[in-house]
Amino acid sequence: MENKNDILQQVSKKLSILIALQLQGENKVVEVKENVEKLSRFGLTDSEIAEILGTTAGTVSVAKARIKKARSK
Repeated sequence: MENKNDILQQVSKKLSILIALQLQGENKVVEVKENVEKLSRFGLTDSEIAEILGTTAGTVSVAKARIKKARSK
């Protein structure tokens, strides 16, 4: 059985996801890269982000690498 801290962390993570998705707006078309960047800030794994965005973990990984490369310029 999970302890209370684990459950609270899971709930907090899921709330963070909902907030991030709400921020993007209902009608605004946002690139995958932008969503990956937002969701990464909440400490989500590539697999978790991929599940939310309906893509693969590989696509998320590539997007993260491109974000990192763009920041280093």
